[in-house]
Amino acid sequence: MDKQVIPAILTDSIQHLEELADRVEGFVDYVQIDYVDGYFAPEITCCEARVIKEVEFVPNLEVHLMVEEPIKQVKGWYQAGAERIVGHIEEMEDQLEFVERVCKLGVEVGLALNLETSLDDLDVSIVPSLDVILLMAHPVGVQGVKFQPQVLAKIQGLRKRFPNLNIEVDGGINPETIVQADQAGANYFAVGSDIFNSKDPFQEYQKLVDLVKE
Repeated sequence: MDKQVIPAILTDSIQHLEELADRVEGFVDYVQIDYVDGYFAPEITCCEARVIKEVEFVPNLEVHLMVEEPIKQVKGWYQAGAERIVGHIEEMEDQLEFVERVCKLGVEVGLALNLETSLDDLDVSIVPSLDVILLMAHPVGVQGVKFQPQVLAKIQGLRKRFPNLNIEVDGGINPETIVQADQAGANYFAVGSDIFNSKDPFQEYQKLVDLVKE
């Protein structure tokens, strides 16, 4: 199964966002933008889709929507160039409607679950239509917070039920926790602080990639 280490950017400054993207664009396939609206989670991050639309990204762009009613943001992020759009089920009236809206645009679609959200809240009938399910490993909207090991049981449960599903884990990923998440069954790993706070982002990225190689 394909494994991806995805640098995740959470910032309130467009200049900082561009600087961080520039630091990794030469060696990654995807970069994730965490967009938080201040309602779903207390932080407010940069930037709205209309702002991101003006930025040229070399890697593919995954957007993680930590917002109220993510379906309302789908078209804007598609126009901004997102190749993968992930929304939180906690803020959806209809998970199927969100998935269909994204799929109709021809981009990859994912559903995200907060750390405390049960897998029972997931509409399993639409899982075969998904490109990824993202599981938070700490509270949404913050970086540099410790990985919470209770996510491992959720990863294991999801992998057991859906052997071919792409499972992304997001939050507190570092050389120690990426191995735990990998062994539990995750194959996509969103990494923020561990890469961007490193003196050598490429070296740290490569270390993480090597740790989850088959």
